[in-house]
Parts: sequence; C-alpha cells; structure tokens
Amino acid sequence: MNTTDFLNIAATICPDKLAIVFEDKRYTFSQLNERVNRLANGLMKLGAKKGIVIAFLQVNCNQCVETYFAVAKTGAIYLPLNFRAKEKELTYMLNTAEATALIVGERYIPMIQSIRPELKYLKHLISIEKKHEDLLYYEDIIKSSPADELVTPIDDKDTTILMYTAGTTGLPKGVMLSHMSFSTYVLENVSPPDPEAEERNILTVPLYHVAGIQAMMAAIYGARTLVMERQFEPEEWMTLV
Repeated sequence: MNTTDFLNIAATICPDKLAIVFEDKRYTFSQLNERVNRLANGLMKLGAKKGIVIAFLQVNCNQCVETYFAVAKTGAIYLPLNFRAKEKELTYMLNTAEATALIVGERYIPMIQSIRPELKYLKHLISIEKKHEDLLYYEDIIKSSPADELVTPIDDKDTTILMYTAGTTGLPKGVMLSHMSFSTYVLENVSPPDPEAEERNILTVPLYHVAGIQAMMAAIYGARTLVMERQFEPEEWMTLV
C-alpha cells in the first residue's frame, strides 16, 4: 500500500465525515479528496511527475495536507520546508533537492523573492493566501483543474517525501522517505476507518517534521477528524480541546 491509498480509503468509507477543522474551514473526506485531486491535476500541468520535487513553505494549515496528498498522487516528491529556516538554508535545500515548484505562505514570500535569483531549478512559485501579479495562486489552480482521480504507477519503495534535518552544526541533510516507510508505521498502529467511530485529533506538531507528518497520515487513514493549529499556542490549544 502507498500513502495515497490512505485518503482514497477514508473518502470511500467515510465520505461525509469531517476530515479537517482549521480555523473557520471545514472539509469532509469527500471534499478533501476532491480538492486534492484538483490540485494534483493542476500540478501535473506544471510538470509534476515521478522524480520531480514540489516544495511547501508555511505553518500548519489545510493546504499542508492537501499538497502532500496531491504531490503523492502525481508520483512526485514532497519537500516540506522548515518555516524557521533562514535564506541560506532555504536556498541550499531548494537547490540540492532541485525543487521545480514552491507553494508558499504569505509571510515567507518576501524572503523567497529575495533569494529567487539563486534558486537554480525553481520554475513555479505558488501563493497560498492571496493573489500576486507575478505568482500563481493556489485556489485558482484548484478551481481551474478537473477533479478526476489520478491513476499513477507508484511503487511502495518510491520516495514520497524528502525531509531535511535541522543541520545543527552544518547545512541540513536530505532524508529520502518512501511510501512504505510511512504505510508500515500507519498500518501497524492505526485501525481502519469506521463510519460509526467519532474521534478527533489535535495537530500542533509542525508538518515539516516526521512526527507531524505521521500524525497527519494516521488521522487521515483512520478517518479521524484532524483539528489543526498553525503553531502551538497554549490558550488556543486548550480552547480547541
């Protein structure tokens, strides 16, 4: 099983169950899967395919989840960037990964624009929150793309995520994580979707970290409602509880 099956299974068994709660947004598993399929088809038009790297830079949000599964469905590799990284680290990660597209949050656009001339492989910069004249817009890609399910040959041993280490005393190092590395963990620790079960998981761990990614995948495969917080904030966390 590869990780794209997690969302497909949950959307088939529990289509109307709430998948994501993020601030004022609410998406069922059926709605989430549709947005993912539209984004996947849109990314394929921009060149996403096996071996291509698509990067993401933003704090936790519903687009983190959507982008991961969309990239996975195209067979491409997802690169979640540490949103605390500085210009030099980001330049190094994007160049060594040979990322061709970057989906980026509003607060990071000025920093990315400042290093864009140094990004050797970047062809497409996609804004998440609002439109910019010189950038593609995330919601426009979703609205203009078909919702057809992609059928992409994906091997369980294919790399699905390229995750960089912290680089405490040097530059970050890329770790290639396969579909199997996640599916083995999830299938051994999470019960399959149950339409009668009502479970909600709060996610505050950053989704550029393997712990956050695993928690997200576990919630999706188990058809649990994922309640997302941008970053850990104690009072907000208690309110969500």
